[in-house]
Amino acid sequence: MTDVMDRLREASRRNTTLSPRQFETSTNSQGSLSEIAALVADTALALRTGRSNPFRVAIPAYESFTTAGDGSDQTFTVTHDLVECPDTQDVVVWFDGTYQGSPQSIDHDANEFTVSGPGSAVTVHAYYISGKAATFQLRKKTPSAKQSASAKLYEANLGLVHQANQSEQAEYLTLDESPLERFVASDMELTARIRAPYQVRWTDPDGDETEPTNVLLQAPAQKANGEIKGLKSAVSADMGQ
Repeated sequence: MTDVMDRLREASRRNTTLSPRQFETSTNSQGSLSEIAALVADTALALRTGRSNPFRVAIPAYESFTTAGDGSDQTFTVTHDLVECPDTQDVVVWFDGTYQGSPQSIDHDANEFTVSGPGSAVTVHAYYISGKAATFQLRKKTPSAKQSASAKLYEANLGLVHQANQSEQAEYLTLDESPLERFVASDMELTARIRAPYQVRWTDPDGDETEPTNVLLQAPAQKANGEIKGLKSAVSADMGQ
């Protein structure tokens, strides 16, 4: 391990921020702990920790509705506790595949939003921030031919995080149980998981190519310029594989 730590100290690296566009994303299974994003490291990564390196997270719920098609204002009620989020838009909507941004108005107490519908019936794809209790985890995973080890790096209740001002009360990673806890070696996976009563989607099920523009999943990291010899086996041993 001493040799690996020496190589890590000597390795060229740069600061970066991991974001949803770098992950392979998937829809959750409501009520079950489900993987919603996975990144396979192509080079060594070190997650940056502490208050000075905020980890930003907001995972919207998805629901869809249909307008009357008469051009009138229409109000829709969501199922899962629509709340104010200081760090991103509370709701973003699309009419079929056309982005509308925030709705005309939002009533958080009634869990409602209002849109001005077009003159034809369209599907309203809504991505909104929920206050319902939901467990969110960031994990690293070491696959192998025989087995895979997984270690939790972060866990929070999104029902609380969504309503906190993350600019003032930053979420951050605390990875100090071992010198290698914050490292993800080449070919390892960094995954995001959620157990939520609502549906999490990265696009709609209708093929309209919508997306949750109000999602936040930003993990501060350092990325090495190449592989670090022996890091994968050292991290695997550190995880107890």
